Amino acid sequence: MNQKVEIKNFKCFTKATKISLGKITGLVGMNSVGKSSAIQTLLMARQIYDNAYLYRDTKIQEYHIDLNGTYGLQLGEAQTLNSSVEGEDVAVKIDDYLFVFSSSQENPLQFSVKCSYSLQELMKAKGIFAENFYYLNAERLGPRTYQSIHMKETMGCGIHGENTFHFIKQYETKKIEPERYFPLDELKKVPTVNKQIEYWMDYVIPGIELNVSEMTNLGISHLSIRQQVFDTGFMTPYNFGFGISYVLPVIATGLLAEKESMFLVENPEAHLHPGGQSRIGFFLACMALAGVQIVVETHSEHVINGIRIAAIKYGLEPEDISINFFSADSLSGEHRVRRLELDEKMDIMEWPDGFLDQEEKDLRTLRKLRKNK
Repeated sequence: MNQKVEIKNFKCFTKATKISLGKITGLVGMNSVGKSSAIQTLLMARQIYDNAYLYRDTKIQEYHIDLNGTYGLQLGEAQTLNSSVEGEDVAVKIDDYLFVFSSSQENPLQFSVKCSYSLQELMKAKGIFAENFYYLNAERLGPRTYQSIHMKETMGCGIHGENTFHFIKQYETKKIEPERYFPLDELKKVPTVNKQIEYWMDYVIPGIELNVSEMTNLGISHLSIRQQVFDTGFMTPYNFGFGISYVLPVIATGLLAEKESMFLVENPEAHLHPGGQSRIGFFLACMALAGVQIVVETHSEHVINGIRIAAIKYGLEPEDISINFFSADSLSGEHRVRRLELDEKMDIMEWPDGFLDQEEKDLRTLRKLRKNK
């Protein structure tokens, strides 16, 4: 499991900035304070592993890191990403592995990295350098009846959830380990992937039943949905809004991700009711307990609270949860990242201004306005 990431000279991180990682890591804060930049750094680092694997039987140690397209990155030109005023290169350190990203006029859409570590050395660190890696972008596919089958080009559900139906169908009868079973109902213990997805989906969005089928001769997978409280058959996902389509790849990936790999997910709360947001946080914490390193970027206090509930219920330690609060000084513009410490009761020991406190601020404003009316 990776323990920390340190970034220097990349976008808003002009100074060396450390981000702590745990079994489950939360990236929180206002918009445009560096959370996406931190995620992009991890996606660039993952490409180092991909190159090391590709060139494992050669002596090639200088790799090209794509800034547009690969893992959904859309970063433009390399030179615009370097924030150093002295002309220093971008530096990223993951645990004890240091990488220097250089730009050039010849390849403006790529960084180049000289890697002094072998594939075997990288794989020892697991996490971002594990054999398998899973990433879900904030911009996921909405309701779809069909998806194309392209498993060979896609890891897991795909970065936009574009491979979700096939991913589920391929492993639907696989038995998962007991640590990932739905824990809140003793009757829900069928260990297969399709049933565990059904149990967890029903927990996040109650009353939903899924049916996945494939037409391999046409190269497509098909999803239909039924809401059990209504006396109807299975219908197209277009009848059920965005929440199901956005959360389904999160559930499927969490249940199927390899142990000691990293699952990076942006905005798992998108299109979910607050109750569902808390429960998807609970789910992710349970998957972290099962051995998957989870990194979640979120704007939802409900996701964080769901993580804390699972931690108390099932024994995550305070050091297992790393909540990184991103902020920017309004005067200097300096970007900062601060780990928020938890006590043994999962209370945040020092609650900073701007950290998931908008409800309290709005209620205070309402009280003042009512008083003056």
